[in-house]
Formats: sequence, C-alpha cells, structure tokens
Amino acid sequence: MRYVDLVLNCIKETLHNDDITLTVDNIREGKVAANSDYANLCFNVSLSINKAIARLITAEKIPYKHALLTPDASSDIYDISHITDIRKIRSIYTIDNGRPNWIGWFEIMPGHLYLGYGLDSTIHFVYERKIPDFTEADIDSEDDLEEKYGLSNELCNYITYFAKSEMFEEIDPDRCKRYLNYFEQFVSEINNKQQIPYQTGVKARFKI
Repeated sequence: MRYVDLVLNCIKETLHNDDITLTVDNIREGKVAANSDYANLCFNVSLSINKAIARLITAEKIPYKHALLTPDASSDIYDISHITDIRKIRSIYTIDNGRPNWIGWFEIMPGHLYLGYGLDSTIHFVYERKIPDFTEADIDSEDDLEEKYGLSNELCNYITYFAKSEMFEEIDPDRCKRYLNYFEQFVSEINNKQQIPYQTGVKARFKI
C-alpha cells in the first residue's frame, strides 16, 4: 500500500459513503482538498496517521528490521552510521555452529558500536526502525509502506481506524469512540513477536 492509498482509506466514508470523487488521482491533483467538505479532513489526515504510527511504534507492533555487518576480527568498534533509520537496537548476534550467539554492545558515540575483538562470523543486526512523520509531500510517493517502513496492509487498516476516530470526533462522537476502541483492541491483539537472540546469562571465558 502507498501513502496516498492510506490517505484515501482514511477519508473514505467520513462524509459521503457513495462519493465517487474520492480517488487517488483526485487526491493527488488537489481536487479533494479543494472541496470544502473535505478540506479540513485533508489538512489533518497526516497528523492522525502520524499519531497512529507513533502508537504502534510505542507498542512495538511494527516488525523489526534486519541488517548484516561484515566482521573484522582485528577491530572492536563498528561503524553503523550508514544505517540511518535506527530507532532502537534490539539484538546483535552471530550464527556459530548453527546456533545464534548473542553479542553485547555499547554505543560509544552516535553511529559507532563497541562489539569487541575477535568476531569472524557475519554479524546480524536487528533494530526498531525510525519512521519519519508523513506530510502532504508524500502523497506523490510510489514507495510501498510495507517494503520501506514495515507497515503492512494489516497495520494500515488499524491506522485507518485511528484516523477515522479523530475525523468523526465532532461529526459522530459515538462512531469516534467505537473506531478508537477498534484500534486499541487491534493494538493489544496484534502478535508479531519476533524471536531474536538475547542475553540469558553470563558465561566466563577464562578460568583461574
């Protein structure tokens, strides 16, 4: 799903259930925003979408992203500044003898991690992605929201309910509450827990 498709779904049925003028082309050409009935909705829809995404991020419902780092046994510090969408690191590990091996890390400065010397297997890097706020400029984007931000069609449907709840706040308060309840119920029920290696204990490397 593209951002413009998400916007369209958020606005649909808000005022006129049978309004055939609500199309992607008309949104992109500004015809929907020029309609006095929809002007306020078009102005606020991005804000509502951003609020919903922030809620999903806080609830850790957006799938983590996975990247690979090239090991260097002679180095203890790794530069990850090329990965620009990191919000929070969830796990770093290698696969050794067919088993994941969790690696401790410390961010010594922005974009640089201390992982220690001696790593000689491909380093797997799992993190929460940072999603920028959407604006009107994103209407023309052809990016797929799932491919770029991890926002599947399922999550976009939840986002739609939240946006509609805000749009119905004055028009139909009862529907507003119902849609908000739908959204929060979905947030609590979404199960996308990912199995990632983490530290379960401390193992001594040397004995005296």
